[in-house]
Amino acid sequence: MSSTLQALSERSHYRAASIALLAAAYGWVLLVRLSGYPDWIGAIVGLPLYTFLIVITYRRLRDAALPGGWIILMILVFNFGPEWNGFHLGLLINLLPVALAWISPSNSGSSAQTA
Repeated sequence: MSSTLQALSERSHYRAASIALLAAAYGWVLLVRLSGYPDWIGAIVGLPLYTFLIVITYRRLRDAALPGGWIILMILVFNFGPEWNGFHLGLLINLLPVALAWISPSNSGSSAQTA
């Protein structure tokens, strides 16, 4: 499991993994909500996917020598602004650590380490 997390938290793999996890987590929740099922059904699948995204984002931020405290923005809920099917515009703040992980270069010291 650790090798999978390490591979997905590398910058080249992180971008594709984060897009897939965001699409799956938010897409599933939206699909369940639009289908008229209770919201807890969407959380059964969406929450583990989002938690996995938080874990690889944390590892990616640490690899980029950024503080792991940015993850707090992914955990807190910001329900302000316009709403569409239960999604508020304020939820874009949750994606700020993902954007930082996308653009931050890897730490040069960690690339010199061998497995």
